[in-house]
Amino acid sequence: MLDHPPQPPPSRPGCYIFRDAKKRPLYVGKAKNLRARVSSYFQSEVPLKIRRLRQQAVDLEFIVTASEWEAFLLENNLIKQFKPRYNTLLKDDKTYPYVKLTVKDRYPKAVFTRRPEKDGALYYGPFVPGWQAKKNLRILQEHFRVVTCKDPLDGSRLRPCLYYEMGQCYAPCIKGRVPPDQYAAVVEEARLFLEGRTADLREELHGRMLAAARRQDYEQAAHYRDLERAAEFLGGRQAVARPGEGHWEYFALYGGGEAWVIHGFVVVDGKVVDRRRWRFDQVELAGEDLLAAMLTRLYGNASVLPDGVVVSHEFQDLPLLERFLSERKGRRVRVLRPQRGERAALVATLVENARLEFDEHVDPSTVLGPLVESLGLEGAPRRIECFDISHSHGEATVASCVVWEEGRMQKSDYRHFNIKSVEGIDDFASMAEVVGRRYTRLLEEGGELPDLVLIDGGPGQVNAAHAALVRLLPDPPPMAGLAKREEWLFRPHEPAPIVLPKESPALHLLQQIRDEAHRFAIAAHRRRRAKARIASPLLAVPGVGPITAKKLLRAFLTTAAVKEATREQLVRAVGKAAARKVMAWAKQETEEKKRVEEGE
Repeated sequence: MLDHPPQPPPSRPGCYIFRDAKKRPLYVGKAKNLRARVSSYFQSEVPLKIRRLRQQAVDLEFIVTASEWEAFLLENNLIKQFKPRYNTLLKDDKTYPYVKLTVKDRYPKAVFTRRPEKDGALYYGPFVPGWQAKKNLRILQEHFRVVTCKDPLDGSRLRPCLYYEMGQCYAPCIKGRVPPDQYAAVVEEARLFLEGRTADLREELHGRMLAAARRQDYEQAAHYRDLERAAEFLGGRQAVARPGEGHWEYFALYGGGEAWVIHGFVVVDGKVVDRRRWRFDQVELAGEDLLAAMLTRLYGNASVLPDGVVVSHEFQDLPLLERFLSERKGRRVRVLRPQRGERAALVATLVENARLEFDEHVDPSTVLGPLVESLGLEGAPRRIECFDISHSHGEATVASCVVWEEGRMQKSDYRHFNIKSVEGIDDFASMAEVVGRRYTRLLEEGGELPDLVLIDGGPGQVNAAHAALVRLLPDPPPMAGLAKREEWLFRPHEPAPIVLPKESPALHLLQQIRDEAHRFAIAAHRRRRAKARIASPLLAVPGVGPITAKKLLRAFLTTAAVKEATREQLVRAVGKAAARKVMAWAKQETEEKKRVEEGE
C-alpha cells in the first residue's frame, strides 16, 4: 500500500505513473504542477477509487516534461501504450463510412471505406446511416459507370463482367477498352456529384450532349441527356458534406460524485446524423477533467477527426485539446463552448438527454456525495424526510412529510398533519409544530430516524424546525432547507447559503424530493379546505344559503377575510341585501369575541 510518495515530486509539468508490485502501470496522469497534483492523492479524505488505487500501488514514478503541452501528449501516448486499468477506457470504436475516390490512379475507382487515410485519394462523407454510402456507390456505378469492384484495373482481364454488359461500367479492367482521358471525364462528373455541385454537373453534361449531337454521335448524346436528367433528380436529394466542410461533433456532460453520463451528437452539414452515449462509474476525475480525458482518448484513436467540437463545459485542457486535434488533422479544429444560439440550444438538448439517462440508469444515492462535505454529513444519506406547509391565506393549514429511501420515494411512509396550534399565517410556527409532532410520535413508536431532514423553505423555516427538533433530541439528525427562488441550501443558524451548481444531480434530487412534499401538502390542503367549506360558518348567517356562502368564499377565500371586508366589497360580491346580513353577523361575532376576551 502506498501511503505517501516515495520521493517529493517536482513542482514542474509532467506525468506520473502508479505501479503495482509487478511494476505494471495502474494509472497514468498528467499535471501542470506534479507536486500539487500528486499531493491530492494522499489527503485524508479521498474518493473510494483513489483509496483502492493506493492500496494496490507500491511505487509512483514521475516523468518531467518541458511544458504542459508535452505532458498532454506524453500522457496520451502512455495510456495508449500501457492501457492502465484505472484510466478511463473508452470502448467506442465507432467509425463512419466514406466513399473513397482514388483520383491518383490511372483508372480511378469509387470504394466503400471506414478508414480515410492521407493517400492522395478524395474521401466523401461521413454517411450516417452506412447504407447511404453504399447507395451513392450504386449511383456512381449505374449512372456514371465508375468502377466500384475490387478487380485490378491493369488490363489483365480477358472478358468484361456483367456490369459492362448492362451498361454500368466502362470496363477499364480490359486493355484498350476505354481511353484514360474519356474515363477521367467520367470520374470528374462523379466528383461533381459527390461534392453536391449538381448545377455544375448538369451544365457540363449538357455541353457534352450538344457536342456529341453535333458530331452526330446520337447514342452518346442520348447517354449524356439521360445522365443530365439523373443528375437533376439526384441533386435534389443529395445532402453530402465533404470532410472538413460541415462535420461537427457535440458533447454534453451530466452527473456528480463518481458517476457521469456523456451524450454526443454527430452533425453533418447542419443535420444531426448520429447519437453516441457513454456512462462512467467510480470515476476519480472531476466532471470537466473526465470530459477532457474522454475526448483526448476518443480522438487520439480516431482515424477521422471532425472539423469542430462543441462541449457543454469549459475545462482547463480545452486549448491543449484544440491544438492536439488541429495538429492531427493538419488544419485548425475549433473546440467551442457556446453560450447562446443554435449550437447552445443543441448542447442543451444533449444535456437533457444525458440527464434522463442518468436518472433512469444511475443509482440516485450515488449523486449525493457533494452533500456530505457541504452539510457535514457522516456519509451519503440513505433516508431523507422532507416537510412542507400549505394553506390559503391562513385557512386550513396542512403540513406534509414525504420520505425518500435508497433511491425511491416511500409513499407508504408519507404523512400529512392538520396544523392545530397556529392561527392565521405563520409558516415558522406551523413548521415547528409538524416537526415536533412527527418526531415525538417517531420516538414513542421506536421508528427509524432519517439521515437528513429537508425543509421546504429558507432560514426562518429551518431555524424554527431545528429548534423544535432539538427540544426532543439533543443530538438531532442533520437538517437543511431548500429555498425555492434561488434553489439555495440553508443550514440551521447559518445565514450564508450553500450554493450547488444548477446542473448538479444532487441538487436535482433534492428538488424532486422537495417538489413531492409540496405536491402532497397541496393535495391534503385542498381536501381539508373543500371539507371545511362544505360546513362553512357562513351558513350560520341568517339569510345566507350555500350559493351566497360559495360566492363569498370565492371572493374572499376565508371566513376571516369575509369578516374584515368592507361594505363596498361585500356589495360587489353578493349584492346589497346579503351584504347587510353579513355585516350585521360580522359585527355580532366581533362583539362576542371581545366580551369573551374581556371576561378572561
